[in-house]
Amino acid sequence: MEEKNKVPYQQALDFKISDKSDFSTFVEGSNSFAVSSLKHAVENEVNEFYYYFGPEGCGKTHLMNALFQLNSAQINNCFFLDLNLAKTLGPMVLDVDLPKIIMLDNVDAIAGDEQFEISLFGLYNRWYDRREGTLIMSGRTSFDTIPFSKKDLTTRLSSGVKFQLNYLNENECIVAVSRRAQMRHFNLPENTATFLVRHCNRDMRSLVEILDRLEKAQIEQSHYLTIPFVKSLLNL
Repeated sequence: MEEKNKVPYQQALDFKISDKSDFSTFVEGSNSFAVSSLKHAVENEVNEFYYYFGPEGCGKTHLMNALFQLNSAQINNCFFLDLNLAKTLGPMVLDVDLPKIIMLDNVDAIAGDEQFEISLFGLYNRWYDRREGTLIMSGRTSFDTIPFSKKDLTTRLSSGVKFQLNYLNENECIVAVSRRAQMRHFNLPENTATFLVRHCNRDMRSLVEILDRLEKAQIEQSHYLTIPFVKSLLNL
C-alpha cells in the first residue's frame, strides 16, 4: 500500500542539450535596428567596423553566436573569438590571417593586459589597412569606459558604428523563455513563464539557468510545472 503512494521519481542524467544560440531562439525586443544592421553587414560583407555593448543577460553573446551561424559567415570562414576564453590561450591567438568577417566577443575582458591590447590593436590595423571585410566587436560597456591602458585602442574603437543593446521587457522575456522551453521539448505553461519573469531576474542568462532546474525537476518528479510546484522548487 505504501508503495502505491510514492511520488514517481526518475533520475535525470547529468547532462543537457545546450540551447541553440542562433536567431531561432533570439528575441530582438527594442534591439531590432542593431540586429538588422549587424545581419546586413555580415550577409553583405560590408566594409565597416561595428561595436555593440550591453550588460550581462541582454543577449550580447547570443547575438554574436547567431551572427556567426549565418550562412554568409560560414561561407566566408568567419573568425570568431570570445576574448574571455582567449585569455587562457595567450595574445598570439589574435595574430592570424584575417578572413572577410571577424567577430570578437567580450573585448573588454583583456583591458589592462598590455600584450593582449597590442595584439588587438594590431588586428584592427591589419583589418583597416586591407580595406575590405567586416569587423564586429562587443563588450559589456561603451568603448570609452573600458579601462584600456593603450589609449590608441580606445581611439580605434571609437571609429566605427556603435549600438547599445537593451534588456528585454516583461512580455519579450516571456516570449524568449517560452521559446527556449519549446526548443527543449518540455512543457512550460504560459502562466508559469509569466510568473518566472515577474518574480525572478529578467536577465536571460539567469532565466535559462532556472529553465535548467525546472527541466531536471520535471524529468525526475514527473510533475506538471504549475506555479505552486515552481515556487516550492525555487524557494519563492
